[in-house]
Amino acid sequence: MTVVVCALAAAGAASGQSLLDSLTSDLNIRGITTTMDPETGVATVTGDVHIQYGNIEMRCGSAQYNQTTGEVIAKDGVTVWRDGTLYHGDSITYNSITGEMSGKNVISGIGAGSPGIPGTGITSTGGSTGGGFRRTAGMFFFRAEDFHSGSKLENRIDASGISFTSHDLQVPNYHIGAKELTVYPEDKAILKDVKMYAGRTPFLYLPKLTKSLEEDSSLRLGPGFQSRWGAFLLTQLAVVHGDHTYAKYKFDLRSKRGVGAGVDFISLRHNANRQNFGTLKLYGVNDTAPNTNATTATRYPVPTNRYRVNFQHRIYLPGPDVSTWYLDFDINKISDIHFYEDFFFSDYRTNREPDNLISLIHTNDAYVATLLAKFKLNNFYRTTTRLPELSVDFTRRPLWNTGIFHQGSISAGIIGEVLGNQERAELVRLQTLGGGGLPGVLADPLGTAPASYLSLIGAPRTATLTAVDVAQGLGAISSRLAQPGYARFHTYHELLYPKTYMGWLNVTPRIGAGMTSYGGIVGSVTGLKNFTRGIFSAGLDVSFKVSKSWSDVQVPVLGLNGIRHVFQPYLNYSYLDAAQNAGVPAIDRLSPTTRPRSIDVPLFTAVDSLRSWNVARIGFRNLFQTKRDYLGSNGYGNFWETPEGGDNQTYTWAGINTYVNVFGKDPEYGRSLSNVYNEMFWVPVPWATLRSDVQLPLGTGVGSFTEANNSVTWLLNKNVSLEMGHQYIYDHPFFRNSSLLYTRFYARLNEDFGFNTYHIYEAASGILQFQSYSFSKDLSSWIASFGLMSRNNGAGVSDFGLLLSFTLKDFPKFNFDLDMDPNPGGRGSNSNR
Repeated sequence: MTVVVCALAAAGAASGQSLLDSLTSDLNIRGITTTMDPETGVATVTGDVHIQYGNIEMRCGSAQYNQTTGEVIAKDGVTVWRDGTLYHGDSITYNSITGEMSGKNVISGIGAGSPGIPGTGITSTGGSTGGGFRRTAGMFFFRAEDFHSGSKLENRIDASGISFTSHDLQVPNYHIGAKELTVYPEDKAILKDVKMYAGRTPFLYLPKLTKSLEEDSSLRLGPGFQSRWGAFLLTQLAVVHGDHTYAKYKFDLRSKRGVGAGVDFISLRHNANRQNFGTLKLYGVNDTAPNTNATTATRYPVPTNRYRVNFQHRIYLPGPDVSTWYLDFDINKISDIHFYEDFFFSDYRTNREPDNLISLIHTNDAYVATLLAKFKLNNFYRTTTRLPELSVDFTRRPLWNTGIFHQGSISAGIIGEVLGNQERAELVRLQTLGGGGLPGVLADPLGTAPASYLSLIGAPRTATLTAVDVAQGLGAISSRLAQPGYARFHTYHELLYPKTYMGWLNVTPRIGAGMTSYGGIVGSVTGLKNFTRGIFSAGLDVSFKVSKSWSDVQVPVLGLNGIRHVFQPYLNYSYLDAAQNAGVPAIDRLSPTTRPRSIDVPLFTAVDSLRSWNVARIGFRNLFQTKRDYLGSNGYGNFWETPEGGDNQTYTWAGINTYVNVFGKDPEYGRSLSNVYNEMFWVPVPWATLRSDVQLPLGTGVGSFTEANNSVTWLLNKNVSLEMGHQYIYDHPFFRNSSLLYTRFYARLNEDFGFNTYHIYEAASGILQFQSYSFSKDLSSWIASFGLMSRNNGAGVSDFGLLLSFTLKDFPKFNFDLDMDPNPGGRGSNSNR
């Protein structure tokens, strides 16, 4: 017998007729037998009961519905589907008015690895685990003796007698038990009296565990072997404290290097910019072999007790809300010069000499004002100090209704350069050798002094050292040992008048002026104490665009839905008069690079290296555009959509920028022509990217060199991805010749196995610098990964390691700093380590 509640009148007396007719027509109950109590307004249905209401569907042996309270009580083998989540229980009660749900002995599950919690409407979105598996495979199960989901307004879940696992067996190989659970959807889950079990054996107890529903919360074990460390075991537990603090606790054992422990605290309030703000990292290790050297470089003495303290934070004033006034802190204290190299190699590659600074910043539509204190906290590397420096950077803005725009900057501060202990010792050694003139330098037993003297005077590495060079180098050494410094005032302002003529020709003349004044100079090679110079600049930007469209071009395999070619020739002419006195020790100076220098004075930050120039940058851009329903792609299968959707958005399919500098005066190399530069990209589809940056010499002499950086990233199919690149440089005045090739390959062999390889090969020396291989296996409730790596540091010195990791599926993976993925110097794709 099937009964719809709104039509139960046929089964009751007349007195119950009006009662049943008033039940909501949205609630549908079917069963074999039905009774209705007109006095209480309770309908009882038994025998294969099926209930539907909105997004709720129930099946059970018997159920009661109370019209007055809106409560449905289901018993006898209850199964509930709600928001895509399945529940089983002895009895489950659901209130159709408030949305509350409660039950006894409730069992449920969601996609393994999902941050969701049953009953919240949060479902698994998938993601990558170790080895590239998707976490949508398998389920994450829980059981609760008592379960209560709050009302639609309360948005809270409470449960007791909790057990979690992702191993779908009657006796799972692991599970987590807790006496109490409170869930705040889209925020966090709080567990009390937590025990973790291997089989039926408990191995870890926590009085309280808070798990963020937006952050990775993990227990990770990483055993392995590394030639620098010996056998090791890396462990991490990630939890959430309070409302906004995410913590990663680490405890590491290394057979060659001892015991290390630490914690990373991350503020969830700065989640969008956590690499710069809201982090505190503490780590220490009692190093039993601090003099271990895995490279060919000089190893300096280091202490046994080694550590790091890194603090990056922003405080808004007066706070706590975002405001235009704020304090930024970037504090980095490390025990010695080799700490990052030995234990955090990824940090060593990206920021081996971190700054220490505190900034008070005020932002405005017209300017950004900064009061900066930059100071020395680590004595083993060179530091530029600013104690303090006040700067105001004016944004480009119109001057009334004249059509003229202004931009500029003002800065004033006490600037200094403090040597590190090791650099000071090396300079003293070079000074001693230089006391013997050119023969003394050439007789250096280490063989490094000639190259060091060339570097000190800014000469190309291929130049022949002369006695004059040695004398000049001794002056540079004396200046650095004196720890140069001065009070400096610098200002520059520029006026621009952008106009469009004939509706297509864009012309922007500009004129600028400024000054730099130095006082109380220390460390001048000429004994100079004070110096002031004027700055004058003039320039002209000219460009126009022409385009042609072919709407009938349709090549789906290349992602072409029509095509438009945009051609843009351009000219940027820049004249600068900024004579500098050779007696001023340059602190904010240029560093060697392969890229062309900026010829726009406001973008030239090396104030002390600002020299007169006369240059015209001439080039043209070619852009190839098509139509898409998204704006862009990163080339790794991810793309971002348009705000309003639609398939007629302009998408830049490919582009080429070609240009050359024509010099009237080249302040760096004295050339008449620069290299010719060609920058190309091609992103036809989200799963394929080709990039090529090439520069070729147009002349001979210093500064004329060849460079080519080419890379391709290709997601061949859903199971295979490939990345290859080549970085080539030849005849650069400061960098060694190099022809470096790298490859990255990933294959998902089947549902259970994954395989990765990374290689870096230096063709100039014939050395395979780095190679790594890793395998991943799905073990039902775990992901097991095994990796091995080898790094050739040259001169017969190698570094190798093995890593075996186990990651629970219901906890996202964390990557340790073993550096299984080298990515040196930014080669290849970015990766989290």
